[in-house]
Amino acid sequence: MTTVYPITSATPPAATTTNSTTSSTAPDNEVSQDMFLKLLVAQLKYQDPLSPMDGTQFITQSAQFTQLETLMKIQKSQEGLAQSSQLLSAATMVGRPVTYGLSQANLPATAVATTAISIRGTLPKDAATGAKAMASTNVFTNTGDKIPLQLQFTKTDSGWTVQAMSDSHSLGSPVAINFDTAGDHTTNNISIPSDALDQIVGTTGNWPPGGVLLSFGDSNDPTRLQLGSGAATVAVAEQNGHDASTATGVVTGIHMTADGPQLVIGGHDIPLASVTDVTQ
Repeated sequence: MTTVYPITSATPPAATTTNSTTSSTAPDNEVSQDMFLKLLVAQLKYQDPLSPMDGTQFITQSAQFTQLETLMKIQKSQEGLAQSSQLLSAATMVGRPVTYGLSQANLPATAVATTAISIRGTLPKDAATGAKAMASTNVFTNTGDKIPLQLQFTKTDSGWTVQAMSDSHSLGSPVAINFDTAGDHTTNNISIPSDALDQIVGTTGNWPPGGVLLSFGDSNDPTRLQLGSGAATVAVAEQNGHDASTATGVVTGIHMTADGPQLVIGGHDIPLASVTDVTQ
């Protein structure tokens, strides 16, 4: 089940924070408003009483101070607009699958085999026998090899079946998907066994022992697989493997931090800047 959490302001856990830090002190090469005032006061304090500062020069420096103050206000306003823009961009990703770089997200760059695939959407309840629907994704072996996988749903006389395939080659046999009278899926999980996945050329022995689990969502998930009206909308929402370079997952919330918005994906806080692709 995909639970969407509200936007919150929190500091990410130590294990998932980025290495960047923030400071309220201006850099050594940046002129601040306070520094400008101190220089101007010092200039007035230590001027030669026999040769006081020219009034025109003082007015010029006062004008420069006003200009500096105005520029600082503009900069602060622009920073606020940039933060609002980042927050809006992050908010549009909630509930959607995204791809992000592991190194940019400060996560271990180690290949992870796919063990679960989340499938959501609807299958037409009034479809004719023989009607088909397809959902596609990429899955990963223990060594991080990316393998294309298709899930073909077929309407039979007694209901719907799902057939796993890779490059049009069937993996194992079709498995029945059971729905109740309300159109809800009644069997939570179906597995593609490892021996069926071993039929993919060059991958024998490189799959998780338990194979790959197809998760259709539970009764509390409004996006769960179910029978509905109209055309099929069944699709892969996410899978939990990756190739040690990038990973994918559904955004379930946002944390606002000093480093900007952090997307909540799979229990990790992922920096917005590390996102490389957003699935429609």
